[in-house]
Amino acid sequence: MRTIRIASVLVAAGVLATAGCEYNEFERQRAVGHYVRGQLLADRGDLDAALDELARAVRADPDLSVAHSAVGDIHRKRGDYDLARVSYENACGANPYAFRPHYNLGVVYQVLAHAAKTFQRAEECLREAVAVYLRAISLEPDDFDAGLNLSACYFSLGKHALAEKYCRAAIALQPDRPEAYSNLGVILDSQDRLNEAVKAYMDSLELDVHQPKLWLNLGAAYMRQGRLKEARSALEMATREDPDSAEAWAQLGTCHYHRKEYVQAVSVYDKAISLDDANAAAHRGLGVVYMTQFLLTRGTDGLLREKALAAWHLSLGIDPDQEDVAHLVRKYSPKPEAPGPEL
Repeated sequence: MRTIRIASVLVAAGVLATAGCEYNEFERQRAVGHYVRGQLLADRGDLDAALDELARAVRADPDLSVAHSAVGDIHRKRGDYDLARVSYENACGANPYAFRPHYNLGVVYQVLAHAAKTFQRAEECLREAVAVYLRAISLEPDDFDAGLNLSACYFSLGKHALAEKYCRAAIALQPDRPEAYSNLGVILDSQDRLNEAVKAYMDSLELDVHQPKLWLNLGAAYMRQGRLKEARSALEMATREDPDSAEAWAQLGTCHYHRKEYVQAVSVYDKAISLDDANAAAHRGLGVVYMTQFLLTRGTDGLLREKALAAWHLSLGIDPDQEDVAHLVRKYSPKPEAPGPEL
């Protein structure tokens, strides 16, 4: 009898196990159905309804990684990056071998780092991004974007050697992508490796000449090398590519100043200020030009000094943290006249 009872129990357990498998498979198929409907709704732009369907999907099957990822995509599209982060983390947990949610999670951490209100929080987000991108690259070593983003994170963390390593690896993967050479130029530029930086900038521009910020970087690098003619050409290209860039016009004004082209410098600084009256660098540079002209007249043209001081006061009003400008104001401001004798 005992043998029969044990056999009966075993049969019953087998029946229960089979029923459980069928139930799990049913839930899984139900979850997939909700996921598909959610994606269709998202494609139509009905994001609230899509989120509702996707929530049903993850309730039916919490391990459905693609559903968590789809929720993250919607939150990211809406700019809800903290919610996107949670969804992508759930997707990565559900499937540790899926590349896309790891990559997207890295992107979200980068955005959160950029938006962080404290340096500490920004650094925390960047470190999280690095960890996620490293995982993504281990899953797909040939992904260009993951490698380039990882390089950018390392650069923001001040780890220039690692930034250069992964940037060069990205270039090796896709040598026809101009943004990789541009990033490499910035990495090298920040280390004062100017010859290498200039070459990287030029390599990028050979692939895509329409990069105003890169022309700006190239012009600044040339100026630091004392190659003022090349700097002027590069900065003029920056203003042609982006005529509304006050920064480019201000840099060009600085180049004209160093070339002792004071009339052109004043004109260009005025152009920068007309585009952005809150550009502290343009007001500062304009003040330097006027004061230089004042000193060249051996102090005979007081109007130039007044213009210089007025420009510097405007610059300090925009950015008070310019001790060198404040020193110039104190140095060149007219000394108050001594009071006359009392009558």
